[in-house]
Amino acid sequence: MIPSAQQAALAPVLAHGAREDRQAVVLSSGGANGAYEVGVLRALFEGASPATGGVPLSVDVFTGTSVGAYNAAFMAQAQGTGLEASRALEQVWCQRIADTPASCGNGVYRLRADPSRWTDPGCLRHPVDLLLSTAADTAFWAQYALQRAPYVLNAVIGNRDPLIEAIKTIDFAALFSEAPLDALIRDTIDPGLLARSSKDLAVTATDWVNGRPRVFSKTEILDRYGTDAIRASTAIPGIFPPVWLDGTWMVDGGLLMSTPLKPAIDAGSDVLHVVYVDPLVVDIPFPDLSTSLDTLYRVYVIVVAANMNSDLLVAQLVDEDLELAERLGVVRQGRPQRDAGPGLRRIRRVLQHAVAGEPYRPLTIHRYRPRKPLGSADALLDFSLDHITATIAQGYQDALDHDCVAEQCVLPPAVATEARLEHQPA
Repeated sequence: MIPSAQQAALAPVLAHGAREDRQAVVLSSGGANGAYEVGVLRALFEGASPATGGVPLSVDVFTGTSVGAYNAAFMAQAQGTGLEASRALEQVWCQRIADTPASCGNGVYRLRADPSRWTDPGCLRHPVDLLLSTAADTAFWAQYALQRAPYVLNAVIGNRDPLIEAIKTIDFAALFSEAPLDALIRDTIDPGLLARSSKDLAVTATDWVNGRPRVFSKTEILDRYGTDAIRASTAIPGIFPPVWLDGTWMVDGGLLMSTPLKPAIDAGSDVLHVVYVDPLVVDIPFPDLSTSLDTLYRVYVIVVAANMNSDLLVAQLVDEDLELAERLGVVRQGRPQRDAGPGLRRIRRVLQHAVAGEPYRPLTIHRYRPRKPLGSADALLDFSLDHITATIAQGYQDALDHDCVAEQCVLPPAVATEARLEHQPA
């Protein structure tokens, strides 16, 4: 892809920002499609993406939700370079998370009492583990039946339809065991390494009882919650059980904050690289035969897109308000200079933050998203090695083809003006 003339003019400005500004990577939810984030990260840390003007990215802050929380935590704990960390993360995805010929299923979930495991060569290579997991599944189903049988029995006694009552007790999440995900997080996320890292981290979850977003800071993860915060962020409702934290049940943060921009901004970031794995709604094939799964997926993508666009609009308005306040001499370099006057309500907000010692900062937000859909709704749970490697490759290529004009990045007006001046002939 040939970059636009304006994108080419932006290159030196973006390269300067990559060296001087406080950088953040924001990673969204998306199940197995989180492999896309791995490809984007490798391109950024190689300095291969135009988003950094050809300069290898150096990140100060990682934030993430759901699978993005896992990827963010893995990157934040790294002791080496960002490129080394991104390559290590890619190795985990391809060798530990993906369903390979040598593995017994994928590294995220297991279908309970799946008979095909007894004919899977990868499972048969570990007979003791196979027997133990089968025994655990048998015990689970026995307990499941004991818990739900009284409800059906009461229906019979109460002259209610037992079939309807039985259907009401069904929990599809019971089909999925979260044991592989728990082991993955335990084996690959090390709070000790995270404590020694200079990188900041924030992961988000959703309070399942009260319907509120919850952001877990690095300090909270290290001092109080440990990897349980990451488990909570990845607890997809209907697949994994909620996690008990802070006296309430926590589930996947993607319900309310699929792409956590605000925690990255609150951490003092000036440049945000936001990776989300959902395509444009119009690019999702409209099925000839509608299914519940496809319907729910389309609803999910529409909601995520609306929230994302709202966040980006707020950031763009902040940039414009700050630029206007600087031009009018109300603030200068974040410091108040004079009163904004009664008629400039938006500028007064900029001034109030400056007076309070919390000045607005100009923000640059790069967006990375699949140029083509990563699959239909079932791709969210497709951890096959073929899907994982293809998705990583697409993320890498899309980052190479990144064009701020085409992707509608949020750029401070001063940066956009500088790019236009760079492009003008002498």
